[in-house]
Amino acid sequence: MKKFIKYILAMSKEPFIPKKAARTTTIILPDKDTTEGIYRSILPSYIINGADNDLRMLIVGIHEKANVSKNEKDFHITKRLIEETDHFVFPFIAVSLRPIIEDIKLIKPAMKFSYYIDYNYYLLPESYPFSKEYIQRVEMIEDNIRAVDQVIVTNKYLLDYIIEQIQKKYPGETFGTLFRYQRLFISPELFITDYANEAARGKIKALIIADEYQFSDVNYVLGILKAFKIKYKETFELVLLGWDGKRNEKNYMKDFPFTYFARVPYSIYFETIKHIGPNVLIIPATKSKFNDTSKNYIKYLEFAHLNIPVIAPNILPYSDLITTNENGFLCDEKGAYAFQLETMFTEPVKFEGPLGIAYATASEFNINDPANIESLKKVYFPEFE
Repeated sequence: MKKFIKYILAMSKEPFIPKKAARTTTIILPDKDTTEGIYRSILPSYIINGADNDLRMLIVGIHEKANVSKNEKDFHITKRLIEETDHFVFPFIAVSLRPIIEDIKLIKPAMKFSYYIDYNYYLLPESYPFSKEYIQRVEMIEDNIRAVDQVIVTNKYLLDYIIEQIQKKYPGETFGTLFRYQRLFISPELFITDYANEAARGKIKALIIADEYQFSDVNYVLGILKAFKIKYKETFELVLLGWDGKRNEKNYMKDFPFTYFARVPYSIYFETIKHIGPNVLIIPATKSKFNDTSKNYIKYLEFAHLNIPVIAPNILPYSDLITTNENGFLCDEKGAYAFQLETMFTEPVKFEGPLGIAYATASEFNINDPANIESLKKVYFPEFE
């Protein structure tokens, strides 16, 4: 973990890694502390830069001088950076990339471009940031898809959905863009916190990790959690990490005693989990097409590796990885969350058995596995036609 954090801090001061490589991919990443940004971009660059002398991944945009400008129309990309790059990867923004691409190609005509897409902008809930703007700018996003060589999506069902929508809207048009699904991997070295899941029998400390834009997901199970607090009193504790229960001047957690932890930098994320000491992670979410095509499974992998059981919604992509009572617990509706929490109190041994298989599931996503490294190379160093 310390080496990885030093790597991030070094990039924040100087985006050029002191090594020469035959091919270089540069990723524009405005926020280094987003969980998906860590696993999707920075961790792969850390691994590939250390494992392959012929390939290099640069991360820029994680400090003020190389960030997206306030109007989101200009990237602070220098001529030197362009000359040292073969492939730029842009973040998911809903302003036109064409002028930026054209300016870069004036300096380096052979440059290739990719575009991350994080979630289903066709179905964006009103609770999400910039929802109205994104809904209004769908055509701009589609034009960005046309303008780049590759689109990178971390939810394969979202990738299929985007292709389906584009084919419906533009049946006679060939975009000529490569669509690529990028699996998210973990690295065991990041989890070294000396954490042991040793919560006292008969007590449950449940953790939910969310932000204010996911308040509707938390609200979905709030009635269940309140019922448990009334029934089990001091033996049931709820902890929220990242959200204090308030949104738009409304307190959704009013009259519900819980412990709140503010969002923390990734450098102390696992130490914070250790300090909280949960013995179950609850991932609440309603069944919807947006959630199916926008969620990722990183929280499950993290907690499976920490030997903490996970109760998750029976939606994609969780249902691809989790089998109830085998390596986790899926819930089709609110009652299932209640049943699983009740089982933790009445038959805790049933929650201990799946931990070993959950750990094995997470291990399959070890980024250091040669096959996984090769998979990442195909995403960031593709053979463009």
